Amino acid sequence: MNTNITKRIHINPQSKGSLGKSFEAEFRTAWLDYHGIQWNGSDLDDRHHSFADRHPEQVQSHTLGSDDESKSTMLGLFRNVSRNDAPVHVIDCRAQADGLIVQALDSLQLLESLAAQGIRFTFFLFPSEDTESMNNLLDLFFFAGDRVDYVVVHNPAKVRTNLFKKSNIEAELKKFGAKELTLPVVTSITLLAIKRAEAKAGRKLSFAEVATPGSAHLELMLAGEMQWAMQQMFRQYDLIADLLVPSEQMPEVELQTEPASKPTRPKHPMLNLGE
Repeated sequence: MNTNITKRIHINPQSKGSLGKSFEAEFRTAWLDYHGIQWNGSDLDDRHHSFADRHPEQVQSHTLGSDDESKSTMLGLFRNVSRNDAPVHVIDCRAQADGLIVQALDSLQLLESLAAQGIRFTFFLFPSEDTESMNNLLDLFFFAGDRVDYVVVHNPAKVRTNLFKKSNIEAELKKFGAKELTLPVVTSITLLAIKRAEAKAGRKLSFAEVATPGSAHLELMLAGEMQWAMQQMFRQYDLIADLLVPSEQMPEVELQTEPASKPTRPKHPMLNLGE
């Protein structure tokens, strides 16, 4: 891996929807905010714009359009990333946009040109239970190879048959230094309450907003579940921080002392997400 990384670009380019891609990105950006790591982003979901709606001051919406329009959009997007001071840029992609994204990355030689500037991609890949989307994951890996880093995100709420575990693609990704996350299962009651809170507020709400104690967006017990979910994710992000941020931005993580028979993991007290 290139040790002279000055910026990270996070992207979740898979074709299949309903895998939890935007759900995971919310935890990740909350983790960046928690550690005071500056970030900005791009919303390539021109059907919903949920990412931009939740973070209007940090995220810009883009429309991909046709092949030529997508190429132009991606060129402008990454030119802006290279000129911006933020060490992390987070891209949330809509479903079925992988072909347009890969074509633009390939024809514009963006992986190489950005790497020359010290900017490296991290691909977030979501294993699923159907062979078509797993083949799509494999295609993305074959395209990017060792030019990017990989984080494999498991979502037990969406995927019950794990075709990825002990597969050839899992073995190959591990050879390339891929690391893994597992999303927490949040109850449908809490997820529905978040949607109702958004309807009441007249806008999308970030996970940090709904989990902040005393925010009044959720009743205390449901806000507590979101706090718990964020704690689960923050511990995991701390352990893979080298794939998420440049080395100069690595957060200081307090490790808790545990018996030698158990792995040590970062300790997060009740998260202070608000003032």
